[in-house]
Amino acid sequence: MVTPIIGRGPDVTGRVNTGPSETRPAGRVTAEVLADKQASIRTPADAINVMRTRMEQRLQEAMGGQSKAVSGADKYAEQAQPPSASDVASVILGFVQNRLQQEADGGADVEQLTNLLSQARAGIEKGYAEARDQIVVLGMMNETLSGEIDEGFNLIQDGLLNLERLFLGKEPEADNPTETG
Repeated sequence: MVTPIIGRGPDVTGRVNTGPSETRPAGRVTAEVLADKQASIRTPADAINVMRTRMEQRLQEAMGGQSKAVSGADKYAEQAQPPSASDVASVILGFVQNRLQQEADGGADVEQLTNLLSQARAGIEKGYAEARDQIVVLGMMNETLSGEIDEGFNLIQDGLLNLERLFLGKEPEADNPTETG
């Protein structure tokens, strides 16, 4: 659950001004921001967009994404329907693949690429967990939405296995149940 931070903290230099006398930690949701989001989140489509945006933010933070990275939010902002699980997975996996390709082209070794994939997994898991929490807090979670979120998460996990195979030359562990020597 996201809780507000009150007062001046050690991270005061990292805070952004949101009003004449108001400061809040950068990247954290305050009670006021949550209230604003509650007012604007009225449909499951809005809830999915919150989930996707939060997950993209965490992934970019985890992988050191550049600000020039294309956000899926722009693509889906004008659609009447929320993005499908495969749409969300495509955006996320596209970001991860581009980042891995950039590092591989720059001469990254297998250890560096493995570390980057681990960061991607951690960012995705953190983003999905935070987004689910936000949707639950907003009272928007239902069985259908939960199923769609799970489907997107599973598609991303499958895609990460494919990227692991592509960039690291590894077969998934399930395919190699025994080791021979």
